Amino acid sequence: MVRLEVFAYNPTEVLEEHDVTVGRCRELVEKYGVTWVNIVDPDGRTMEELETLFGFHPLALEDALNTDLAPKVEMYDDVAFIVARTIVWAEEIETDQLSLFVSRKFVVTIHDKVFPQLEDIRIRLRKKNPRLLKAGADFLTYTILDVIVDSYSPHLDRFQDILDDLEDEVVKAPTKTAIGKIHDIRVDLTLVRNALRPQRDVIGYLMRLEIPVFRKETRQYLRDVQDHMARALDTLETLRDVATGLLEAAATLASNQLNEVIKVLTVVFTITLPLTVITSAFGMNVEFFGFNRPEGLYLALGLMIVPTATMLWWIRRKGWL
Repeated sequence: MVRLEVFAYNPTEVLEEHDVTVGRCRELVEKYGVTWVNIVDPDGRTMEELETLFGFHPLALEDALNTDLAPKVEMYDDVAFIVARTIVWAEEIETDQLSLFVSRKFVVTIHDKVFPQLEDIRIRLRKKNPRLLKAGADFLTYTILDVIVDSYSPHLDRFQDILDDLEDEVVKAPTKTAIGKIHDIRVDLTLVRNALRPQRDVIGYLMRLEIPVFRKETRQYLRDVQDHMARALDTLETLRDVATGLLEAAATLASNQLNEVIKVLTVVFTITLPLTVITSAFGMNVEFFGFNRPEGLYLALGLMIVPTATMLWWIRRKGWL
C-alpha cells in the first residue's frame, strides 16, 4: 500500500505530515523553502498525480517504477532525476533502488521498500539541524546520497567477517560446503560491485557539471560522498580478490590432500605387489622348488617379509611416507 510522508521546512520551522495527498504536498512546496516528499510503494494514481501536479516527465516516472535500473542522472527542464542504489541484506544480499526528483524547492524520493537509511535524515529535521534547515533542496539531496553511501560500510564489514571465518575453515579443511560458500560470496560481491559502480559516475557528474538545481557550494560537499563511494568500491574489489584467493587456496589444498591419498595408495600397492606375486606363485599346483613341502611355507614367508621390509625402509629413507 502506498505511503506518503512530507517534511516542509525553512530556517526556523519544520512541518512533518504523514498519509497526505500529492495535492497537499504541492501546497506545501509553495509555502515553504524546501519540501521533502517521501513515497513508499507508489501506485498508478500517485504517479499520475505527480505528473499532473509536479510536472514530472512520464519517462522519469516510468523509470522510478522500474526498480532494476543502474544508477544514473538525467535532466528534465528544471528537475534532476537521480537513481541511486543501496545494499539490503536480509536472507540474501541484494540492492534496492531509490529514485529522486530534485528541483530548487523540493526533493521527491520514491522507493518500493522501506529505506532505514532515511531515518537519520528524519531525525535531523525533527531536531531542526541548522545546516540542513538553512540550505536548499540540493543540500538535502547531498545528505540523502551521503547516508546511502555511508550505509555500505556495515555490509562490507559483514562480508569481511564472513570471509575471515571461511579462511579459517579452509585452512583447517577445505570442505565442499566451505568452497560453495566462498563461491556464493564472490558472486554476491560481483553483483554488488556491478550495481554500485555506476553510482560513482553519477556523483562525479553531479559534482563536476553545472546542473541548475545544484549550487556550487553543494557540489563541493559531493566530493566527500565521491571519496566514500570510491573507498567502498575499492573495498569491494579487495574483498572480491580475497574470495578469489580463497577459492584458489581451497583448490590447491584439496589437490594436495588428493595427492597425499594417491601417494599412500601407491605405497600400499607397491608393498602388496610382491606379496601378491609370491602368494600367487606358491598357490599354483606345481611340484618344484619345494612348493609342495612343509618347508615351502617358511620359504614363502621369507620371500614376503624380506622384500616388504626392504621396500618400507627404502620408502621411509626417501621421505615418501
